[in-house]
Amino acid sequence: MTTSSLPRLADELDRLQFGPPGPCLLIEQIPIGFGGQISRRLLGLKLALALGRRAVFLLEDDPPYLQTCAPQNAPVPGVDWAAQPMWDPLGAQQEPCLRFEFEAANARLPEPGGVVSWSQRGAAARYGLPADANLDGEILAWMRSTAEAEAEIAAAQARLGVDERTLGVHFRRGDKTVETAYVPARHLNAAIARVHARWKFERLFLASDSPKAVEEIELPAGVRLIFDHEEKRYNNANHKMLFRQPELARQETFTACKNLGLLAACGGIVGQDNAHFATLAAALVRRRHPEPGRVILLSGDVAELEAPLLGRYFALKRRARALARACVPGELREKLLRLRF
Repeated sequence: MTTSSLPRLADELDRLQFGPPGPCLLIEQIPIGFGGQISRRLLGLKLALALGRRAVFLLEDDPPYLQTCAPQNAPVPGVDWAAQPMWDPLGAQQEPCLRFEFEAANARLPEPGGVVSWSQRGAAARYGLPADANLDGEILAWMRSTAEAEAEIAAAQARLGVDERTLGVHFRRGDKTVETAYVPARHLNAAIARVHARWKFERLFLASDSPKAVEEIELPAGVRLIFDHEEKRYNNANHKMLFRQPELARQETFTACKNLGLLAACGGIVGQDNAHFATLAAALVRRRHPEPGRVILLSGDVAELEAPLLGRYFALKRRARALARACVPGELREKLLRLRF
């Protein structure tokens, strides 16, 4: 999609999110990692475009993180949200207010990509755009940060020297192994070399949960490494740590916001396709640089494909995790919803 499509989608989002009241869709906001929560907001706005409904985010922050996004919808007062029906992607629902719950919607869509693919197809078709249009980049460009978040990103960008001549590399470690095995560093290094063969970037900004990341990344000749040595890294499940140590919420909120903002400010991206920071930043980079060669997102399960035994272990691990999520009784979800809203 060309940048000329942006004003149309931006106008539509302005109308749906802040215009006259109309049908709406409550977007479930759950306490997951920072990148996952921003991706959930992105998905909610894409569903708004696909369905012609206002996406309603009842929380302006994303607990356990503080607020970094400017308000994304006008309020919808007087609705008992717990009493509203769930949105069914296979149904023709006319109710004025519906609720979106990710797992429930995905369970109705056995196709690869689930509700994420459904929303992409629906929004592209509604506005007569190619099926592979970069809707994520357009929606993310519409989203606005708070003044405090913008100031934090700008200060870090000036301090570290990240700009369009910089390749952003997201070296995901931490708790990613609850989902997939770590992508081996050699694959990232090979991708860095492939990008450099086509685009001679001058600097490489390395964003990682791991303080040891600099020991594993190989720089092309003449390229300078940017690694924020002032950043505190815990190499863990960050959002779970914040529930135990809420006093770290401000520090960790703006660390995450800074890293995502800096990756998005780069002229190219190397990362993996199942890591939110990499996919979000890649969508914005592709919006500015649609030409091929500047963005490489490696398959997140590359290590499992190379080692079948490892793949079977992680498949069992994912199955157990999905079963544990499915075992949360529906009645409990309803009680939690009423308590929260």
